Amino acid sequence: MPPRARLASSLLLVAGLACVFAGLSAALGFTAGGMIASAAAIVALLYAGAVWFGESGRTDEAVVFGRDLIVSAGPLSGRSVVELFPSAMRGEIAAHCREALDGCAAQFTCAGDPAARAFEVAPIRTPEGAIVYAVLLSGALVRSRAVVLA
Repeated sequence: MPPRARLASSLLLVAGLACVFAGLSAALGFTAGGMIASAAAIVALLYAGAVWFGESGRTDEAVVFGRDLIVSAGPLSGRSVVELFPSAMRGEIAAHCREALDGCAAQFTCAGDPAARAFEVAPIRTPEGAIVYAVLLSGALVRSRAVVLA
């Protein structure tokens, strides 16, 4: 999120919290109990919003994509595979994804990835042998598959 948008959303959050606190406190008579109830309601709303809108933090993914390098299934459906990663990694990931759609599976790490995650890309074939989709695995999914194969 750009800094200006982050600042605007933070100001709106603070203004909203102040309005909710003032409104609930006024409704409950500006007593100590009313203010505690107002604070509790605000905490509950913030927690619910964080759970609803927050990201899971999970970095291990399996992404199925088509020839246009657009994610074909799952919660990221419709997004470009390369836009899911930092710009320093996009070229290398796009190249490996195109190779998978040409039939070449590969395990790799990206030079531009500060986390040094392991990736695996593989073609998905139809019963007739045509490659229509490919899958990109990252993180623990690659390691767990490697353990199974060993």
